[in-house]
Amino acid sequence: MTLKSYDFEVIIAVGVVYLPKQTFYNLPYEKRQIIEQAALDEFAKYGFDGSNMNRIVSGAKIAKGSFYQYFDDKKDVFFHLIDTLVSQKVKILEPFFISIHEKSFTDNFRDIMKAGLDFADSNPKYYMIGEDFAKKQSYFIEEFVTKYNPMAVDIYMQLLEQAQKDGELYEGINLTMTASFISSLVNSVTLNIISNSMTKQQRDTVIMELIDFIRRAVLKDIV
Repeated sequence: MTLKSYDFEVIIAVGVVYLPKQTFYNLPYEKRQIIEQAALDEFAKYGFDGSNMNRIVSGAKIAKGSFYQYFDDKKDVFFHLIDTLVSQKVKILEPFFISIHEKSFTDNFRDIMKAGLDFADSNPKYYMIGEDFAKKQSYFIEEFVTKYNPMAVDIYMQLLEQAQKDGELYEGINLTMTASFISSLVNSVTLNIISNSMTKQQRDTVIMELIDFIRRAVLKDIV
């Protein structure tokens, strides 16, 4: 069992398209990395609203006109960075789904949550972007959720399907609705953790409380 691939066609289907232009992909890999790093540094330091295109192109050592040959605007490059982050995170999570049948729903859920937060810890600038993102207006968050929520729901759907096969779930649970509910709950908790700059101990406590809540909501024979 593996995570599904969410590519260009899926992004179009949900109606949110933020992709670099082909001219960006025609650049050498090293040059693309320099531009991405300059944008990442800018967003991490100043947030999306406070970011400045002049500083991004200066950090990337390219002309401002060249930037617009690669991206339409700063939202375009922002979501490209998020796409890159999501792709990296999927690669981190894939091994957990290979052995999903070997563990309980609780263990799988805990391991995936921990891997996701460990990934955030190892990518502090992305974490800083997430902290800024958590404070954004609702319309901005809605665009993000519309684009990436199908992948998140699929993760929890696979966990629930395996738990159902193992006889762990209450009878008659609507898997699709439950996966969507868990995804929304995890998103809310994660944004809360980030926006409140919780310590690792505080974060672990919140995660354990979240796991306990979900266990009691969907699993039978909880001791």
